Amino acid sequence: MNRPSFSWRQKLITISLLCLVIPSIMTLALTGLYTKNELTTKASVKAEQSLEVADLYISNIVRDMLNAFNMLQYDSEFITNLRLASNSYDNSKGSQVDFFAYKPVAEKLEQLTFFGGKTYVTIVLPNGLYFSNYSTYQNDLSSLYKEAWLQQMAGDPVNTTNWIGVQNNYVRSDSERFPQLITVVRTIRLYANASNAYIIISKPEQQIHEIFSKYAEDQTMMLLDGSGTIVSHANVHMIGTKVPSAMLTTGLTEKMAWNGGEYIAYNHPLSFAEWSLQSLTPYWVVTGNIGNFLNDIFVFQALFFVLFSFVLLYLLRQLTKPIVQLVKTAVRVELGNLDQRSLVTGQDEIGRLGSSFDRMLDKIEDMIRQIEWEQGRKRMAELEALQAQINPHFLFNTLNSIRLQVRMKGEVEIAEIISSLSTVLRMTINRNNEYITLHEESNTIQQYMKLMNFRHLENVELSISLASDTLLAMIPRFTLQPLIENAYLHGLKQKHGHIYLSSWKQGHILYIRVEDNGIGMTGEQLADVTSMLTETGQPGDDKRERSSRINGIGLRNVHERLRIIYGDVYHMEIESSPGQGVRLTLRLPITFHKEANEHA
Repeated sequence: MNRPSFSWRQKLITISLLCLVIPSIMTLALTGLYTKNELTTKASVKAEQSLEVADLYISNIVRDMLNAFNMLQYDSEFITNLRLASNSYDNSKGSQVDFFAYKPVAEKLEQLTFFGGKTYVTIVLPNGLYFSNYSTYQNDLSSLYKEAWLQQMAGDPVNTTNWIGVQNNYVRSDSERFPQLITVVRTIRLYANASNAYIIISKPEQQIHEIFSKYAEDQTMMLLDGSGTIVSHANVHMIGTKVPSAMLTTGLTEKMAWNGGEYIAYNHPLSFAEWSLQSLTPYWVVTGNIGNFLNDIFVFQALFFVLFSFVLLYLLRQLTKPIVQLVKTAVRVELGNLDQRSLVTGQDEIGRLGSSFDRMLDKIEDMIRQIEWEQGRKRMAELEALQAQINPHFLFNTLNSIRLQVRMKGEVEIAEIISSLSTVLRMTINRNNEYITLHEESNTIQQYMKLMNFRHLENVELSISLASDTLLAMIPRFTLQPLIENAYLHGLKQKHGHIYLSSWKQGHILYIRVEDNGIGMTGEQLADVTSMLTETGQPGDDKRERSSRINGIGLRNVHERLRIIYGDVYHMEIESSPGQGVRLTLRLPITFHKEANEHA
């Protein structure tokens, strides 16, 4: 079943509409994408700024707590008072303590001031005595000795700071107002070999999450410990739960699902205890009304698309009318109505095309007659050229007759020269086979050398050493002759010398080498020859090549022919130095009769 084909006008209209639709869709998609990215970036910057403010506040609280540790631990007078109080305390006598020994310690603790509000400071000695900066009335702090974290620290070295994190308020009188505390503990020792004593400093968790609400109204901020457990959160039910590990990645997490919602997450590490601040901005807050915004853009784009589509269709129909008329005229002409004319005129390209088309039709009959006349003349010229040709076999037979007559008269050397000339001439004229075997090419070279030695006073010896497995390898005709001629004329300067021709096979590669013991080349001359072989342009343009031709085939022609035939597998390498002759090596893919025909 043949599919209906679209006319040129229909294709043009379809392409034009697509050129309107596709950019509109891409613009809408990119607008939404870039808008979301921009809003996400702004949300990230805002979250980072909020976290930096919270970090400053929390760092001040932590720094204040650490300063309190140091102030108590490294105050020698305070440590002395602790020792006196500890020594005067007798747990076996109903927890009685000397008032005068207890008072200096209690006063020191009451003098401590802290940033951020309420702070609980407790000192627990190993003998059951404890001190605090708050009232212990109705607060039995002996339960602290049963806390797992305190028991685990019994074997820790002195000056070990342990970030306990969040726990229930152990001060019962304040447990309703401050239900959760963030606690830090440090070990101290009153004597060198004594058991650990502990300084416990706790801050109400409420002080932390209040700062979150103050600086991040549209965000959910929380304080996390190193394992991802929530230490501080505006929602007390979330405290103590763990967040996904993806939240612990420092920096921005563009979109993640957590606790039944989608958020833009930003993690800000703190400088202590591997804790971090986490900001969660609801995704809908970031994107806002972008959906409605994109819908409005889509509606307006659709309206404009419909409007301009009608305008475009009308203009395209008007513009393509002359082309449609040209097509109709061409169809009628194709059917044989050469008297048809398009009558399309105008100053634009289509008008000039119509005028040219009509003028072309006016000249068709004259052109047909002209072509018929030229074809007749061409046939006559071919016949005259054929009649003027000399049959090559006539030339070969004539040379053979001359050779026999000369041999019969005893001129054997002259007869051999005529035989060599006949062989070379036959190879030159016979172009039926583009490829010949390496053995045949070497025979032609031997005949060629006989002719060259006959022409000159001093003979040049030719030594041929061809590997037996390369004799039947097929190479393009007249591949080696220009190389031998180049060695004879330029390497030996037509003087006595030696030319070596050798070949060998490695894998599927045929190597052919031509070398002489002539004058060689300097580095500059070798560079010139190499440059000549790599120059672009028509073969035979360089003057250096004209002296090495036979029947239009020169050294550069050989290089170009082999490169075109064999491609990158082919390579020609030239080695030479002054007084050491020239060595030229060809690298070709080895082929035999059938493969060579395929190359041809």
